[in-house]
Formats: sequence, structure tokens, C-alpha cells
Amino acid sequence: MEPVPDGERKRGRGLRLAPAVAAAALPVVGTLAACDPDRPRPFALATGTTAGIYYPLGGALASRWTRDLPGLVVKAEVSAGSVTNLIQVAKGESDIGFSQADAVTDAIAGTGRFPTALPIRVLARIYPNVVHLLSVAGRGVESPSDLPGKRVSLGPPGSGNEVTARNVLRALGIADRDFRVRHMNYNQSINGLKDGTLDAVFLAAGLGVSSVIELGLTRELRLVPFSGGEIAAVEAANPAYQGFSVPPGVYRGVDEPTLTPSLWNMLVVHADMPDELAAALAASLLAGREEFFSVTRNAEFIRLDNVASVGGLPLHPGAARHYREEREAVIPGEAHAEPGGAAVAIRP
Repeated sequence: MEPVPDGERKRGRGLRLAPAVAAAALPVVGTLAACDPDRPRPFALATGTTAGIYYPLGGALASRWTRDLPGLVVKAEVSAGSVTNLIQVAKGESDIGFSQADAVTDAIAGTGRFPTALPIRVLARIYPNVVHLLSVAGRGVESPSDLPGKRVSLGPPGSGNEVTARNVLRALGIADRDFRVRHMNYNQSINGLKDGTLDAVFLAAGLGVSSVIELGLTRELRLVPFSGGEIAAVEAANPAYQGFSVPPGVYRGVDEPTLTPSLWNMLVVHADMPDELAAALAASLLAGREEFFSVTRNAEFIRLDNVASVGGLPLHPGAARHYREEREAVIPGEAHAEPGGAAVAIRP
């Protein structure tokens, strides 16, 4: 992973939400709180389990948005992950949600776990999810080809983690009948590796997952590497994926670069979210980047050159407008370039 340039980090310090952006969102926020001015309507941010990165980063986002947008109280809520979050946002049960790009693609197209297309828009692309195929010494899992016959957790049923695991396995020609499928959350999966009831675990998350770090301190961790051919097969089957080299030193026992699939995480909102509110949320996200480093190293990806790069997925028009205006302020003459082009390459 490329280190964050000092100048880039310093530019994030001291940023504040532009008064004009916050002011434009005030009428919208005021409407949400009108039913009880003394108790503003909580804004629900659907995250994931407490063992991943969605939840702690969600807590930091909720604090920042609550501070930057007077009258808006944002609450980070534990959830089953991407698929659940997308459905809740579409139904209005949550206002914002984390999701992996593959699940967002399916939700908007009405494929996979989504029988009909959902009215979802992307607020921002935030950081890459790395597919951690985990095992421990003595379980006989040194490559994906060793999975047949093993006890393998794919994550909770219906979760984005399961979607990702199945996409990867399908691309490699490994079917459910080839191994013993288990559906466990992050904590249960890690405990299964510890107590010997599991042989391997798929965990899709940003680098530096606390539960994986802890596993490496108590067991002889195996972060199972993918070959170049296996990565090529995954990329060919799923355009949202690309290879990622996990650098040494992130996890104990991973002492050399380890190739694995990855895909981006996104923040999603309902298509009907007012443009002014989406713009204010996007502005606050970028302005708060520096403080998010205290939660996760993946905050380095929350940059103007990344947040709007959503490929063919629909970016919320309010967020898109804000990113255009930000780019124009940095590079005059770029105002007419639409966000959402080719994805920024992930590099180790």
C-alpha cells in the first residue's frame, strides 16, 4: 500500500465544512427535525458487525456528520452487512449504508440477492475491501485449491461477505458441494479457527482488521495467497474485483507480499435523498478525513480523486455536484468533467 504523502495528510488537517454547503442543507435537516425540535430525528447509518471496519468507521462518520450538520443526529448501527444495508436504505429503514461494490451493482441491476432493482445511489467510494482467505497452521489450507473437503465459513447468510466469497469461489470453479459450508459472523469465524471447528474463513474487509490481528497474536496465521492465474480468473468473472498485494507487517506471520482479490466499499443513500443533504454529507466526509485515521489506516483512500470514481454505478447528483465543485476549486477548468469514470487502481 502506498504511504500517504505528508503534504496530502497535512492538507486534510483543519478542514471545515464550507458554510455555504452547511447552510444549503439546513432547510432539509430542519424538516427532518420538525416533528420534535428538542429531539432531532436520528439518522441511521447501517454499518456491519463490531468485529469489522464498517462499525468503528461508521461511528467516526456519525460523529463528524452530527457535528458538521446542526440539527442532524447520526447514529451508527450494527447490521449484518452489505445486503441488509442496501435493503434497509431502499426501504427507508436506514438513511445511509456501507456496502461492497459487487452488492451495490447487483442491487441497482436487480440481480443476485435482489429480485428487483433498488432505488439506491452512491454517496462516495471510500476504501478497498481486501478478501482475506484465512487459515491457521496444521489445517492443510495453503492455497484456494486446498478448500475442497474443508470446513469453510463464508460469513453470515445474506451478507456482503457471503456474496464476495461466493463470487470468488465461483470464479475458481469451486462449488458448495466441494466443501463443507458454514455461515458464521466475523467473531464466530475467528473463534472457529482458534478452536479447530473451521479450517478456513473468508473475511472481506479493509486492511488491519482487529480480529485478524488478534488471531495472528495467538495462532500461527495463514493469509492464503492467490496465484496470478487465480486473480485473473476472478477479475474476468467479476469486473468489480482486482488484485491487491497485502504488504508485509500488517498481520503477524505475513512476512512477504501476499496477492489476493479486492473490491471497493461504498456509502449508499436512497435515490430520493435531497441534493443539498447529499452534498453536505459528501463535503463533511472529505473534510473529516484526517480524524478518520485514528480509526483505520484505510482513511487514506477517502480523497477527492477516489470518492467519485464509481465506474458505471449511479452517483447521487448532490454528491456529484459537490465533487465537481471541489475539483474545480483545485484544478480550474475541470468543472465539466463528470465523476464516475474508470476506477482508480489499487496499488500495494
